[in-house]
Amino acid sequence: MFVIFGTKTVGKTVKTGSFYCPQCDCDRPYQLQNRRRYFSLFFIPVLPLEKQPDTLSCNFCKSAYVPRSILSPSEYVPTSLNGDLEQQQLASFGKRIGSYFIDLIFLVLLNFPLAILAGKMSTYLPSNYILVFTPVWMLYFFLMEWLLKGTLGKKIVGIKIISDTKNKSVSVFQYFIRSLIKMVPVINIVLFFNDKRKGCHDFAAQTIVVES
Repeated sequence: MFVIFGTKTVGKTVKTGSFYCPQCDCDRPYQLQNRRRYFSLFFIPVLPLEKQPDTLSCNFCKSAYVPRSILSPSEYVPTSLNGDLEQQQLASFGKRIGSYFIDLIFLVLLNFPLAILAGKMSTYLPSNYILVFTPVWMLYFFLMEWLLKGTLGKKIVGIKIISDTKNKSVSVFQYFIRSLIKMVPVINIVLFFNDKRKGCHDFAAQTIVVES
């Protein structure tokens, strides 16, 4: 199956009016658009990612302008909010991937005693060992992040999880949602397609990962 994926920016017109267009050198009608980037499959936007800066464009010459340079503060209030990360440095791709591999190494080592235990209790356990290991892996991510505020991998590389909602802490439910979605193979590829470096588990739980 051939899957084409990537990102696509979609604009939504929220206001129209008239302004002086420097390019046309006269008054022209304009469109003010809110824009958001989406993760796309087969060029169809399916998952909303981060907001993009608003744009104001001339309906006649199609020139685009920064809205605040054209409209007064009473006419325009920015919708792309970035203040929540001003004091936080996002964790790098290398650290996020590195922490995950460290956790995988630990979990693979944990599989050996689990396999021995599952073999001795084969009468009581499913023959498909993945049904035994998957809940243990999910519990590892959930309990470590909830109780210790980070897995072994995150602690080693020096990154942590915080809420993507300003002035709020991460709840138990958010940690659970993160851990549950991590069990779905390759779904977190979205990590590479947004400026907050969020995977699907981060979007669902409304969290981000930053430097400790």
